Amino acid sequence: MKELLVSKSGTPFPSWMKWFALAVGIFLVADGMRVFEFHKIFVGVVVAFISGYQKRLYVSSEGLVRENGSWFRKYKTVLPWEEIKHVGLVKRGNRMMAFFERDITGWKVLFDAEDEPKLRAILAEYIPDVEIGEVG
Repeated sequence: MKELLVSKSGTPFPSWMKWFALAVGIFLVADGMRVFEFHKIFVGVVVAFISGYQKRLYVSSEGLVRENGSWFRKYKTVLPWEEIKHVGLVKRGNRMMAFFERDITGWKVLFDAEDEPKLRAILAEYIPDVEIGEVG
């Protein structure tokens, strides 16, 4: 699946924060095992697990893709182009929110405002018959 445009809606942790949280988690687990305190072990495992969490949203040739995952497993959800009925764009400052609607529900995806021409070109190529509305 080719990434055409990456969203700002993801949660990219800086790598120093990820490794620091992993080290703190390992330290808490080790210290909890040393003094037999279950709450330290539990908190350490949770912190170590959360340090590997990542979320990405991007526009691909197959549709919108949402990837969630942690250290062990990744989940990928695709909203195909065929299911999108309407696209709404809202600009505020240097950000742009795109609402990709299917039936009643949909996905909200955040982009930079300068990505609008590229997003419109992608939408014109993959879903030319879908209406693109602008709010604001």
